[in-house]
Amino acid sequence: MGMTVHHPGRAIRRGLAAAALGAAMAALVSGCSPANYPAVLAYPTPRDDPQLTPDQIKQATDNLITDRNQLSTQAQAAQAAGADLGPPPAATPAKP
Repeated sequence: MGMTVHHPGRAIRRGLAAAALGAAMAALVSGCSPANYPAVLAYPTPRDDPQLTPDQIKQATDNLITDRNQLSTQAQAAQAAGADLGPPPAATPAKP
């Protein structure tokens, strides 16, 4: 028994539908390409800003250390003040 085509129009429609589906899938996949991202080995452009001098680095480091110490002191004072108040009040159950 050989294969015969009973409805040639149906075969053509299926072929066109398959081609349209393939074209739609290709369009969807091409939309996912990372065109907005640089290539993996692309180097960034050099910065226009000059690097910090050693004096500027020391000043920035000193400022960060000073800020850290002030925040630590404030946090310890707040924690000590909270400890003097005693335990927090018990939560009241929600009314139904």
